[in-house]
Amino acid sequence: MKTMKWLNAIKWLVVLAVMCMAAWLAVTWNRRGGVSVEAGFDSRIELTPQEIRRIESVGQWEFLSVQCEVVADTSRRGIFSDDRLVAIYTGVPSLGIDMADAGEGWAHAHGDTVTLRLPVVKLLDGDFIDETRTRVFFERGTWPNAARARLYEKARRKMLRQCLTPSNLRRAEENARSQFASLFTALGFQTVEIAFE
Repeated sequence: MKTMKWLNAIKWLVVLAVMCMAAWLAVTWNRRGGVSVEAGFDSRIELTPQEIRRIESVGQWEFLSVQCEVVADTSRRGIFSDDRLVAIYTGVPSLGIDMADAGEGWAHAHGDTVTLRLPVVKLLDGDFIDETRTRVFFERGTWPNAARARLYEKARRKMLRQCLTPSNLRRAEENARSQFASLFTALGFQTVEIAFE
C-alpha cells in the first residue's frame, strides 16, 4: 500500500517536471524569435449589401405616433325638425419613413463616414382611426351609411390637420436622425451624415 502511494506521488512529480520543462522551452524559443502572433486592426469599415437589405427589410420605420381625438358633426334640415349626428373619433397617426421609397444607393460609406439619403418623413398609414373606440355623442334622425362615411372622412381630415404639423414632422425627422445615427455608429462608423429626400 505504501509503495503504491510512493509510485503515485512520483508519477505526479514527473508529470509536473515535464510540464515545467515544456513551458520553459516555449518561453525560451519565443524570446529567440520563434513563433510570433500579432493582432491587427483594419480601420476601413465595409457596409455589406446584407446589412443594407436587413435595414430595408424593416420596411416602415415609425418615429412618432400622435394620440388624437376629434369631434365631428353633421346636420341636415328637415320639414319638422333638423337632424344632427355628433361623434367622437380616436386615432393614432404614425409618422416615419418607408424604406420602399429609398433611392438606389441610399447609404454610401467612405472610410469611417457614412452618408444616408433617407426618404422624407410622412404619414405611414392613412387608416389610423380606431373605429372600435368611436362613440356617437348625439344622434337625432336616421343616418345612412354614406352619411356616416362622410362624417368619418371629415374626422380623418381634422385629425390630419392636428397631427401633420410642421413641428410634429420636425420631431419625427429628429427621431429618425437620432435612431439612424445610433444604428450606424453601432456598425462602427464615426460620422453619420443624414439628409432627407
